[in-house]
Parts: sequence; structure tokens; C-alpha cells
Amino acid sequence: MNIPALYYALLAAGVLAAALFFAAGLKRRRLQPLFALPASVAGLLLAFVLGKLLYLVFHLEQASLEGAWLRLDPTEFSFTGCLAGFALGVLLTARVRKLPAAQVMDCFAVPLCVLAAFVRFAEIFAGELGLAEMATFGLEEISDGSLLAFFPLAIRDQWGMWLFALSTLETLGALFAACLVIRRRARSARNGSILRNGMLFELALYVLCLFGMFFETAKIISVVFYFVHLEQLFSVLVMLVLLVRLCCLLSRTGRPRPWLPLVFFLLCIALNGFTQYFMDKAWQFYEIIPENIFSFINDHLGQVCYGVMMLTVVLSFFLYDVPFRRVLAVQGENTHDSAEN
Repeated sequence: MNIPALYYALLAAGVLAAALFFAAGLKRRRLQPLFALPASVAGLLLAFVLGKLLYLVFHLEQASLEGAWLRLDPTEFSFTGCLAGFALGVLLTARVRKLPAAQVMDCFAVPLCVLAAFVRFAEIFAGELGLAEMATFGLEEISDGSLLAFFPLAIRDQWGMWLFALSTLETLGALFAACLVIRRRARSARNGSILRNGMLFELALYVLCLFGMFFETAKIISVVFYFVHLEQLFSVLVMLVLLVRLCCLLSRTGRPRPWLPLVFFLLCIALNGFTQYFMDKAWQFYEIIPENIFSFINDHLGQVCYGVMMLTVVLSFFLYDVPFRRVLAVQGENTHDSAEN
């Protein structure tokens, strides 16, 4: 695949912007702003290694080809792997430099979102990597004169047909994650609560994976292994680990039923997976579902199924955000009680 120089220019701009935001965050916490430089270098190296590794481990036939590890084709990387690799590089560098790793990662929360936004936007210029057909959602394809027929919401393919730019929505999702982190940090400051170190970074990572979980199934180019979208699977696993950590923290606050969000999250994932299966093999449920209902669903299959999957994504967001805010509230109460005593 011939990737234009603009794609790599946007990646470079994203790394630079993230490093600048990172340095500013470190300075605000009275840490070492220049630490952003070696941390970014280490992050880039591990992002390349882990992103490529997660792709090649499921494509062993390509892993044996000469130059497979050195190819820069963006379709041969795992976005979630690159995201985790960059974060891991920052974390390991902080430990080597003997800096408070959790505080450093909180400083990296917004820069991580900024970097993800640049990477996602760059995908518009990487062939069909970040694109989707409207028919996937059960909607009419974009045509000339349509409200969506403009860059960056849509882009023409090599035959002149309009394709929907999912990468633009993922860019907005990354910016939403950054704004959410900033808002939660400000709310914590207003309430006088002390955030457990690492919470902001975990919130940013959870939201980034949440958008990846939803959009991955609709992309024209998606790594599938035995009918499973790997990027979606990686995202769900990361989200699961982060939610378990948050529920552990919630249980220490004495709140009732702290593990209930995890139970509902697993139900959401099960419903999401079943919906994808139903969308692919709806005919198997013909005798189970009443004929009128089945006919309606079958006639609007993409709209109904993606509507259900979007609902599971929205619920998954609140299943993390609500416990997060409860932990903040309890910490704020404890801080005020300590001040009074």
C-alpha cells in the first residue's frame, strides 16, 4: 500500500503535540518537564514493537516473511497495541528515572488522547483503513450532494465513490476523552478530593478503548481472526481490567454492591457479541422470533443491530463513569472530614 507522506506527517505532529502537552502536565505537577522527551522516545519504540507484535501473532504466515517487522504499513499494526505500547514506554521510563510512576501516567492522560486523535485522523489518508460503507449500518450510501458528502466526514475512494470516515468520529471520540479527563480533574479540585494516582490515565484509556470497541466492526479493513475482530477484543480486555481495578477501589470506600458495574459490563459485552452474531446469521432465529418482528428486524438489520451495539457502548461508559464519580465523592468527603478533625 502506498501511504502518502501526509499520514506520517500527522503521526509526527501527534507525537510532538503529545510531548508538549505531557511536558506542560509534568511542570504543573512539579515534576521534570524534560522527562517528556525520553518518555516519548521509549513510548514510540514500544508502540512500534507491541503494535506490530499483536498484529503478527495472528498472522504467523506474514511474520515469517522478510521485512515483516520493518514494514510501516498502518494496516499491519494493532492500534490498541500501539496505544498500550506507548503508555508502557512512558511507565517504564518513569520507573527507570525513579519518578512517581502513577503521577506521571496521570500527566500523560490528556497527551495520550491527543496522540490518539492525531493517529485516528491520519487514518483518513491511509487507504480504506479508517473508512466504512454506509450500507454496513443499513443506511443509503453517500452520494454527491448529500449532507455527509464532504471532507472530513467522507472521502472518495479510487473509483470516485464516497466512503464514510469513521476515523473522523474516532478523532472526536479521542478529543471527548481528553475533555472528560480535564473535567474530572477540575471537579476533583473543586470538591477538594484527592484523586488516587493513575485514575485519570485509566479513565482516558477506558474511553479510548470504548470507541474502538464500537467502530471496529464497521470498518472496511479490520483484522479478523476466526470471526472475531481482534481490535475489538483487545479493547474489551483492556476495559475489563480497568473496570475491575475501579471496582476494587470502590469496594474500599464502603459503597454497597461495588461489583455490580462489572456484572452489568459483562452482560453488555455478551449482548454486543450476540448482536454481531445475529447480524451475521439472523436466519437462524427465524423460527424463534415472531414473524412480524423478525421481518421488521431483517428489513432494518444494520440499523437495529448497530443501535443495540451503540446502546451497549453508552451503558459501558456509564458503568465506568458513575463508579468513578462515586469514588471522587467519597474521597472528597474523607478529605473534608480530615480537614475538620
